Amino acid sequence: MRSPWRETPRRRAAWFALIAVVAALHLALGAHVAFSEIGWNATGEPPRIEVALVRPLAPTAPPAVAAAPAVPDEAPGPRSRHAVRAIRARRVAPAASAAPAPASAASSSRDELRAEALALAAALEAGAASAAASAPAFAASAVSGAGEAVAASASTGASAPEAVAGPARPPFRWPPSTRLGYTLAGTYRHGPIHGDARIEWRRDGAHYQVAFDVHIQPFIEQHLFSDGRITADGLSPVHYDETFRRPFGEPRVRTVEFGDDEVVLANGRRVPRLAMTQDGASQFVQFVWMFATHPQWLRQGNIVSLPLALVSSLRRWRYEVVGTETLALPFGPIDAVHLKPLLDGPRNPNEYPVDIWIAPTLQYLPVQVVVHQGDDNFAELSLDGLPLQAAPAAPSAPAASAPQRIPFPQGEPR
Repeated sequence: MRSPWRETPRRRAAWFALIAVVAALHLALGAHVAFSEIGWNATGEPPRIEVALVRPLAPTAPPAVAAAPAVPDEAPGPRSRHAVRAIRARRVAPAASAAPAPASAASSSRDELRAEALALAAALEAGAASAAASAPAFAASAVSGAGEAVAASASTGASAPEAVAGPARPPFRWPPSTRLGYTLAGTYRHGPIHGDARIEWRRDGAHYQVAFDVHIQPFIEQHLFSDGRITADGLSPVHYDETFRRPFGEPRVRTVEFGDDEVVLANGRRVPRLAMTQDGASQFVQFVWMFATHPQWLRQGNIVSLPLALVSSLRRWRYEVVGTETLALPFGPIDAVHLKPLLDGPRNPNEYPVDIWIAPTLQYLPVQVVVHQGDDNFAELSLDGLPLQAAPAAPSAPAASAPQRIPFPQGEPR
């Protein structure tokens, strides 16, 4: 093969262009492998939880929601009070004023009292069931047909009462470590974009990690990482990193730290921590806990809220339950519930509304996500195959211990 220096200027330029393209492709492939597999982007991140994902998660019908008992046509309360008065009147009647009754009459009276007492107990039990069933499902506000259903656990920390009748739901168990892969398509600055994304949920006892990685071809990478504890109220983040990488540039890393009472944002501002506050990565798994424990919140027209700490703000995000839609995915059609964000005002910088589709038959995992970056810019992530999971662990009750953290010197980017 002749040297490019001995070719004509035009052919020489073509040679150098080809060399530049091959070198750029190698650099992009190396960056993608290093970012996605080796983890060299994770400056300051806690060590990853080691898991082995060995089995696909097949769609399975979720446990049925316990149905509220039917309210009788005639309220049992007044009837119960009359029965109480009748029994008390008979019991307090002076024995001396009454003529002696034959033994058969006394036995009949005892049988009548016993029957009325049994009827009273049944009426009281039915009345208690009706009263419990008619209690509001949320402590913050009641649910109306198309009105607002605010999750009380997200605002006050109180859990919603469950129905007292109907089949009992099994206790909630966190899904084993899971990986979801997505194909990415959308538009940016009036041009099409393509890529892939991945959400990984890892847990070890009461220690969890969630990683959300987005790759936009050919060079752009974004990495969201949440590390924290599993509590009775879902996920409790301790450390959050958000990394953005462009070609031939230093990665931009921004960190959010979560204390017991306050949150330190990436710009150093300290804000009060709201109950059940989540971050940009943990929110997707927190929804799993919210809807698996309270599936009635996914009824069309309800509005659920979630406090979300982003790199420069912490506020409550509200989502409307639009309804169930059938999505055509590579492994077949699947029904998913669409959550649409409600914007209460103008967006702050680095705040991107996210539409989420939750699949109850896939453990309430997100099967489709649409990130909006303006009127014309968006990225749609669609599940490209069945999620992969680790083998389920034996039931245990691990102690809630804080995850280990890696200290870093002053002055390094966090």
